[in-house]
Amino acid sequence: MIVVAGMSCHFPGAEGLDAYWRLINGNRSAIGDPPACRRGFIRQAEALQIPVRGGYIEHEGRFDPRLLHIPEREAGRMDPQQKLVLIHACRALEDAGLTLEDIVGSRTGVFVGAMANDLAYLKWGDVAQVQPEDITGNGLCLIANRLSYELDLHGPSMTIDTACSSSLVAMHHAVRSLREFECDFALVAGVNVILSALLQKFYRDAGVGAPDGGCRSYSLDANGIGRSEGVGVLLLRREQDLPVLRRRSYAAVNATGVNHGGQSIRFTAPSVQAQTELLQQTYASAGVQPHEIAYVEGHGTGTRQGDLMEIRALQQVFSGRDPPCWLGSIKSLIGHTEAASGIAGVIKVALMIHYAHIPPSAYADSPAPLLDACSPVQLVKVTKSLNPRRRHYMGVSAFGLGGTNAHALLTSHRFG
Repeated sequence: MIVVAGMSCHFPGAEGLDAYWRLINGNRSAIGDPPACRRGFIRQAEALQIPVRGGYIEHEGRFDPRLLHIPEREAGRMDPQQKLVLIHACRALEDAGLTLEDIVGSRTGVFVGAMANDLAYLKWGDVAQVQPEDITGNGLCLIANRLSYELDLHGPSMTIDTACSSSLVAMHHAVRSLREFECDFALVAGVNVILSALLQKFYRDAGVGAPDGGCRSYSLDANGIGRSEGVGVLLLRREQDLPVLRRRSYAAVNATGVNHGGQSIRFTAPSVQAQTELLQQTYASAGVQPHEIAYVEGHGTGTRQGDLMEIRALQQVFSGRDPPCWLGSIKSLIGHTEAASGIAGVIKVALMIHYAHIPPSAYADSPAPLLDACSPVQLVKVTKSLNPRRRHYMGVSAFGLGGTNAHALLTSHRFG
């Protein structure tokens, strides 16, 4: 069995696991204006008449290159996504009771989900001005490779870009790598930083951008995607490898699955059939029946079409359920962290399992029409306490813009 042994995160309104759990339980939105230091991004967005509200994190000045002996010149040209993953990988190790010395030279795999490459877009416009450190400091592949290099990790090392499903797809590969004994530890990360208005412009022009910068997931008033930033890191390992004196974990990973929607009504449209098949196959591979699933952390971007098709897929999977399967999405509080959204959902669910309760879903008082009283899936109106002595299964979904879907099934983890 694969377990989540350590975690760390920084999402809008919440730096660290305790703050993230408080935000989730408080059911409060973290959407706001970008930090004043993002002057270039703000000017660019205003020139394009694009709203700048969204979910942002104050990450500037948090990274100390001296801790990893990175030269100042090199650190000054590094993508902040590299820095965030380095910071939170170290914190996830500490959360798991490990030191850097414990993993130096080890067969630790690094699996990162990332899609934004904003600093490179901004820096590489004038090729004549590009310095060697601009290359090693940027590029998606180098987010994972930087972590493997700086911590001297010898397992697989890869950055995966499947758009908004990237970090959950990265987790899928990490779980497989551990099960096949390619690595002994796996650091799984998702990261997203907004330095350019490029995707805001795309969302606006495609008619799926939220004017107020938030995501009204599964709501009657859903009006589009609000972009946001964030980073989350998990330390996964095999249950039998956990130290006898520290046999603690947040949750166990029963199964993960990945598929693609093939051809649909258009390139960027989701597929109800593919989502349905993915959840059914993932649960079947774990030997778990749909009626045993307590909760699904959905993708829930807040677009009318995307939410509608996801609800239809969930209703097919959980048809006939009574009581219903509970549904929610962290995007309704922190916005769409894109490549980091899968990890944001996994950390939320791992904390729910760990603390044995399901917090309320935002917009539960104004659900989408399909989520009527007869629906086998429902938003959570009030906190649901879970019996800590029973095993509880919860799913996490992430769907990519280009059609790559991912789902993970987590459960409570007990020893003995």
